[in-house]
Amino acid sequence: MKLIKSLLAIVLVMAFSLIALPETPAEMGARLMKMNDNRPVFEKIKCKGTLVIYNSAGAIKFKKSLIFGTYTSGATEADFIERYIAYFTSPADDMGNSYLMFHYKTQPDVKYLYLKGIRKVKKVSGADKKLSFFGSDFSTAETGKPNYKEWNYRYIGDQKINFKGRDFDCYMIESLPKTKTIASEQGCGKRISFLEKKLLLTLRLDLYDENLIKAKELSLISFTTKTNARGQKVNYETGLEMKNVKTGSKSQLLFSDLKIEGESNLRTDIFSEQYLTQKWW
Repeated sequence: MKLIKSLLAIVLVMAFSLIALPETPAEMGARLMKMNDNRPVFEKIKCKGTLVIYNSAGAIKFKKSLIFGTYTSGATEADFIERYIAYFTSPADDMGNSYLMFHYKTQPDVKYLYLKGIRKVKKVSGADKKLSFFGSDFSTAETGKPNYKEWNYRYIGDQKINFKGRDFDCYMIESLPKTKTIASEQGCGKRISFLEKKLLLTLRLDLYDENLIKAKELSLISFTTKTNARGQKVNYETGLEMKNVKTGSKSQLLFSDLKIEGESNLRTDIFSEQYLTQKWW
């Protein structure tokens, strides 16, 4: 009996020891990035956008105006879809160009461009993903959200990041592409995300090329906090800046006149190739 009790005690001690084991850096990184990926979103958004492109001296090269629509549906990962459509309204050279994207949680994104110069809808695939997004420092792959399942994650430490004149404590998460194809198509061999510890907003994202040399730096400029149709608080990014650390140029994507949920009066049938060439707003 004493032997049985001793064995049971050893088993219980081992079980509690396993339960108390701390997270590995990989487990912590994956958990935090999953929480970031699962932040509440709006069902419908309509807003104006401005794409400002600067040269290496800090002077504005181009300023382009767009109108955006977003529609999100699905209560589970399997049926979750975020749909984005954007139409350039100025300058004249860009007016009529448009963009359509479907973001999923369980499969790769699908993206389309309409270029009025060739009067053709083009599906973005393969190496096209790392091409410039309409002359900006953003690549087509960098528009929209990264696909969580395409990367491996690791917590690598903490760092303070300055946002609007204040320092915020952030988790540093390293993301590595799961396959060489993902790295090649996106032109990215590593990402380091700086997640603000309370809201889990990405205050900065460092992007490294396929040779693991830092190439770009994405920074949050501004965000707004509103309640979605489900009564959840949503922190929505309204300003992003992408800086090319190799060339010194940068581009800003700014959102204004934000209309959300029922206020947007957004139709849900417009997210198709057909409406890339038609007025939907």
